[in-house]
Amino acid sequence: MLDTNSDWIWEVDAQGRYTYASRHALALLGYEPREMLGRTPFDFMPADEAARVGEIFGGIVAEKRAFAGLINRNRHRDGRIVVLETSGVPLLDADGSLLGYRGIDRDVTARDAELARQRDLARRDDLTQLGNRLALRERLIDVLDASAPRPPHLVIMLDLDLFKAVNDSLGHKAGDTLLAQAAARLDRASATCGARTFRLGGDEFVVVGEADGAAAEARLLTAIEDCFLMPFDLDGRLLCISASLGVATCLPGQETPEVTLARADHALYQAKEKRQSPRSSRL
Repeated sequence: MLDTNSDWIWEVDAQGRYTYASRHALALLGYEPREMLGRTPFDFMPADEAARVGEIFGGIVAEKRAFAGLINRNRHRDGRIVVLETSGVPLLDADGSLLGYRGIDRDVTARDAELARQRDLARRDDLTQLGNRLALRERLIDVLDASAPRPPHLVIMLDLDLFKAVNDSLGHKAGDTLLAQAAARLDRASATCGARTFRLGGDEFVVVGEADGAAAEARLLTAIEDCFLMPFDLDGRLLCISASLGVATCLPGQETPEVTLARADHALYQAKEKRQSPRSSRL
């Protein structure tokens, strides 16, 4: 019955070494059960995953408690990654000493891939395929985390000058085409500087990137400004349009993403007021 079960049944000793593995191990990971005996689950995981799961499992073992739904990435014999959902119960002797664990694994690779796809869609702008407001906020939370040392970052907010006039005179389809082309240029330009571009909404974009020193800052700003040197092709109609930029330096541990964006937005407002060339301002 164990060998015909659609899930993988296993037992490990107190040191985490397999003492039993059902036949389904061959279907899941490509190894005969006898090949797994004496090895640990971590021997079949990528190094970073083994460290992550090992820390979690260490806490479980210390409390001698059962666990369920532990998601972990494993490397199949052929090299591909298999995502497993693991559950187990402790095996105790008469005096309560831990003898090991008995448990079950099931393949959730397809489910995990679908969840990842849905997470990606929830963070992607439909028109431009850039990261959306949610993705931007998550990126800023990471950048502003003072517990993880990282180089200085800039938040550059920009919008297209006179974009409303384009919509009004050429129509919203032309406006959408312009936004999509501008997004593609910004995405390529920011990527060359190790930065990411997001669409905040309407014709507003935000670039978040490292700026460790004046040269790096200048390179990133120049790359963004160069995106608007060449005309855009709106179904055969060439259109030249400029952009105004507002720049804010991230202050890890001192402010929220909303405060950082508010400073960049204020700098953008000042740039549009001054109408300087290039039209950029900084706070």
